[in-house]
Amino acid sequence: PWVSLSCLCLCLLPHVVPGMTTASLKTDRGRSTAASLPPAASRTITSAIPNTSTAAPVPIPSEKGVSLLPYGSGAGDLELVRRTVDFTSPLFKPLTGFPLGSSLRDSLYFTDNGQIIFPESDYQIFSYPNPLPTGFTGWDPVALVAPFWDDADFSGGRGTIFYREYETLYGEASPLVLQTESWIRKITNNGHYKARWTLKVTWVGAHAYPAQWSLGTNTYQAVLSTDGSRSYALFLYQSGGMQWDAARHAGSPVLMGFSSGDGHFENSPLMFQPVWEKYRPDRLLNSDLGLRGLQFYRLHREERPNYRLVCLQWLRSQPQRPSWGWNQVSCPCSWQQGRWDLRFRPVSLGRGAPGSRQLCGFTSWRGGVCCSYGPWGELREGWHVQSPRQFAQELEPQSWCCRWNDKPYLCALYQQRRPRVGCASYRPLRPAWMFGDPHITTLDGVNYTFNGLGDFLLVQAQDGNSSFQLQGRTTQTGSAQATNFIAFAAQYRSSSLGPVTLDIEAQKEEEKEGGAGQEGGSAPGVLLSRSGPEVSASFDGSAAVSVTALSSALHASASLPREYRDRTEGLLGIWNDNPEDDFRMSNGSAIPLSSSEATLFRYGMTWEINRTGLLGDRNDPLPPGFSPVFYDQLQTNSSLDEDLISSCNGDRACIYDALATRSAGVGLHTLALRKTYERVNATVNQYPPSIEGSPVVEAYKGQTVLIQYTSNAEDVTFMLRDNCTDFKLFENGTLLWTPKSLEPFSLEILARSAKTGLSSALQPRTTVCHCSAKSQCLYNQTSRVGSSSLEVAGCKCDRGTFGRYCERSADACEEPCFPNVSCVPGKGCEACPPGLTGDGRHCAALGSSPLCRNQSCPVNYCYNQGHCYISEALGCQPSCTCPPAFTDSHCLLAGNNFTPTVSLEPPLRVIQLLLSEEENASMADVNASVAYRLRTLHVRAFLYNSEVNPIDSPAPASESPVQYWTVTSQFQYRPGGPVIHFLNNQLLAAVVEAFLHRQVPQRREEPRSDVVFQPLSREDVRDVTAVNVSMLRAYFTCSGYKGYELVYDPQSGFTCVSPCSRGYCDQGGQCQHLPSGPHCSCVSFSIYTAWGERCEHLSMKLEAFFGIFFGALGALLLLGFGTFVVLRFWGCSRTRFSYPLDTES
Repeated sequence: PWVSLSCLCLCLLPHVVPGMTTASLKTDRGRSTAASLPPAASRTITSAIPNTSTAAPVPIPSEKGVSLLPYGSGAGDLELVRRTVDFTSPLFKPLTGFPLGSSLRDSLYFTDNGQIIFPESDYQIFSYPNPLPTGFTGWDPVALVAPFWDDADFSGGRGTIFYREYETLYGEASPLVLQTESWIRKITNNGHYKARWTLKVTWVGAHAYPAQWSLGTNTYQAVLSTDGSRSYALFLYQSGGMQWDAARHAGSPVLMGFSSGDGHFENSPLMFQPVWEKYRPDRLLNSDLGLRGLQFYRLHREERPNYRLVCLQWLRSQPQRPSWGWNQVSCPCSWQQGRWDLRFRPVSLGRGAPGSRQLCGFTSWRGGVCCSYGPWGELREGWHVQSPRQFAQELEPQSWCCRWNDKPYLCALYQQRRPRVGCASYRPLRPAWMFGDPHITTLDGVNYTFNGLGDFLLVQAQDGNSSFQLQGRTTQTGSAQATNFIAFAAQYRSSSLGPVTLDIEAQKEEEKEGGAGQEGGSAPGVLLSRSGPEVSASFDGSAAVSVTALSSALHASASLPREYRDRTEGLLGIWNDNPEDDFRMSNGSAIPLSSSEATLFRYGMTWEINRTGLLGDRNDPLPPGFSPVFYDQLQTNSSLDEDLISSCNGDRACIYDALATRSAGVGLHTLALRKTYERVNATVNQYPPSIEGSPVVEAYKGQTVLIQYTSNAEDVTFMLRDNCTDFKLFENGTLLWTPKSLEPFSLEILARSAKTGLSSALQPRTTVCHCSAKSQCLYNQTSRVGSSSLEVAGCKCDRGTFGRYCERSADACEEPCFPNVSCVPGKGCEACPPGLTGDGRHCAALGSSPLCRNQSCPVNYCYNQGHCYISEALGCQPSCTCPPAFTDSHCLLAGNNFTPTVSLEPPLRVIQLLLSEEENASMADVNASVAYRLRTLHVRAFLYNSEVNPIDSPAPASESPVQYWTVTSQFQYRPGGPVIHFLNNQLLAAVVEAFLHRQVPQRREEPRSDVVFQPLSREDVRDVTAVNVSMLRAYFTCSGYKGYELVYDPQSGFTCVSPCSRGYCDQGGQCQHLPSGPHCSCVSFSIYTAWGERCEHLSMKLEAFFGIFFGALGALLLLGFGTFVVLRFWGCSRTRFSYPLDTES
């Protein structure tokens, strides 16, 4: 039995190979089935620092640190510091505005807390000491640029701020601006960038709150630069000058970057780094310039023309008062009037309201004028131009300063250089006519007939600046004893022009081709136009001639300006509004108006040109002794003559021409020409009704203002060109305005005469005040709403109010409290969290006596760029603030999980919405309303709407018109949290749910964000771009930590996980994640020892083997001995006590 039992025990032991001291056992699949230490246990393991290369501290790279731009009083800076916890700078108001996102901001200021803020109004000034815990998202409540947004404190008597504003609108040079431009050009690869406004702010020796307990200071600089269309920010951090102690920071960590408040933003690359790195921006390398401590941001979303800038530059190039005779330039008061004024020509300028028309006229010595008229011929506006060849370009400054600019003061400055042109001083030219077998109407309106044959001086006029002469050539009218004009020649001279001569001759029948069209042309000093048989010429915007070919004869009109009054002679008479002296001969003597035709013939012949005139020598010889037939000689009572003149209706000129030529048609042409000339003369001397009343209408919201307009004419009806719900205009000119909203409109009042059919227009300047109180209105500080005529008055807020319209009452809760501290409206922030001290808005760790201020950290005390600080809680002992992966007190052993960094910007998640609404909303309103809903989804990942487009209604119009829109929205993938899972799996359903709720909180801002949309269905939300989890892995990395694995979880997103937390070590080995990767410390248990890189092998201890062997052998011996004793004892007992059983018989 002993042998058998011993063999059995030996068979249970491992096989031992002679000569070996240990035995090994490999587990299945090379991995232990024993449970590894939990992550919490592995994080508590401590060990001595091994003497390996990974233990060496990581040095700061040697790239050059950026030097701050010159600052301080020696650099011309202004100093601003107040010994309080929070303070702000005065407002800066760049004349060009400052492009930020998609907006042009009017004002900005900086704070002690490392921000440059762009407020919604000049009274919304706060310091905002607590940075946003989530970083910038683009739709943040405050638009700001943050070089180092954290709670600073200058109340301890140390530190200061310097600033300087550089205005280089007109190319002024400054070394600092040149350096800034150089950096921007190099980084943006734009060699043409030219700064027009620059702001430099330098925070020097800034202490963290509270100043009396903080140990380090920060010195850094921000430079904002814009050329009006583009804007950039440069943050410069003094090398070694960023010394705040991140370990002592109690609130949200520092924030760097910017947010426009309308969807455009950028966070600093440091925002995705450990906290201690965020507080050392002086170490961040700018790869574009090879400098450390320089960050660069593009602040504008897209490049847009800045019309404030181009207007200011144009204003600078112009004299403050016009050098031309602006008060001598005027527009015709109606389109009808201007069309017959030969100084003006219809043009197409491509501007003005629908149905508007334009006329332009030019002179060499005072430039030109262009006038715009409405559908009824009413004058709407006039403006001065200098060159007839470039009037479209010359009108651009008016668009820059007035039409495309929201600053009315710039339009006022423009109008100083280019005063508005009206029609108050308009005077039509004085006409005279020559028509038929010549019938002449003088400049004073005297009618007579002159049938001279030859070349004649029709008019000679001159003043101190110019002269005008018109000559005419006649020929015999067929075989009749009458003549008609066959050619005209006009010559104009002025001090600014040489002689300009124009010849107009009758065309032969065989040459009359292509005369039905309309042509125009110009030469220096003369504008020509041709329409069918009519040719018109305007001489330097002064005298004008129009010639018509009809019935084989030329008929003409000549029109002279008022400058030639009392300075004329010739067949057209003496223009002095006295007809009695019109028949003055060339020798100075005159004949009376009642003279006979024969006497008038002799008078006319005194103006014959016997020398070579403007028309040159005649090609046809004149018949000798020509004598015309006179009107009295043509009078007969024959029936034939009655038929010829039956249609003349007693008109003397018609009768004469019909009888002299024996042609009724010639007489009717003469009659028609006379009526045309008389109608033209009546039209150019007929003025539309005036509109008299206030040119400025000012009103306060909700209150009705009454303005009375009148006219100098009778039977005038007043009306509005466009209907507006807030206005009511009665026919008698009473205007009522009750402003209820700030919807843009253009007020234009029309006055129409029932007698003449002419109209006038008045465009009053309309200003509304929407301030909370009427006493706050500043009607002299306005801004235009869109491109309308409505202006909004500025507001001067009283104490206790703020906002664009002073609509918000000052409350202590306007500025956010410290994180996790509630704010009680009307009272303010509650107490700081436990363990912190402060007023609820500013909180910090409890301070102690300054015993540790003389202590310093040992060299290389913290590894792997850990930050060393002196801990008061540990008795002034050094302590380390480590990156999130490290678990020990010296930043050597890793193992914690952390959020990965973004190595490449991931694609955006894009969806498209089909929306409908019934509010006739604008594109801006739809964009703001959709953005509001998407920003408030339970997972915040919305960036902005990239496209908002109206589309045609897919269904016929109903009683309630429905407007349809397509909106393309973009969202941003982020590695942490449930963002990825939400965007890929829940976004579409969440969007549908967001648009089920019809009510949206009312907001006062423009554009409005409360448009009510029809509910969406799943089909109305379409996927455009989505990226799955496997593809997103390529955009995130666990940089800097060897051996970490990127693990995805729907709720926590991507996480950098140490293998130590996932059972990296077998056999219960203890895992320590060193910078070189995970390292296993194998442990012994029972009779085994684990070994290998991951403790995957098991070895039996030799001592344990022999102990077990001899122990087992001893046990067997004892067992055998015991068995022997028992058997022996049992045998002995049997012999001694065994008796036979006998019976008595």
